[in-house]
Amino acid sequence: MSHIADLEALEPGTLAIGWLEPEFSYTQGECVSAFAARLTVFARCWFKSIEALHGGVAMGKHTCGFCGKAHGSGTFGVPAGDTLYWCPELVAHYVAAHGYAPPPEFVAAVMACPLPGTPEYAAAVAPMVARQAVPSASADPAS
Repeated sequence: MSHIADLEALEPGTLAIGWLEPEFSYTQGECVSAFAARLTVFARCWFKSIEALHGGVAMGKHTCGFCGKAHGSGTFGVPAGDTLYWCPELVAHYVAAHGYAPPPEFVAAVMACPLPGTPEYAAAVAPMVARQAVPSASADPAS
């Protein structure tokens, strides 16, 4: 896994959250237990998120660089209006085991977002799926 700064744009409307690596500092603090529990559910449902977002699965395995005790292989999205927060599965572990405190707007999004695998989640990510389906201006129409 690579480090990506929190709230860095991965593409228009998609922001990175929780792409931590030991050589980079990150915000630490106490998180509300309800948030940590809900984030854990999102992380466990990562495949349902990928399905709803029509994304691919890398099938690689990442080991926590801080403790070496946790492993993850998925990513998931948390929609909030026109924004999609994109996270590694290990983000829940980083919160629980390493004191990672994600940005407040992400915390609010997790608490408000329907869970992956529900019709409400599919409806919430539908604008993101539609945005991905639109060919970019730089795409070669002849191919």
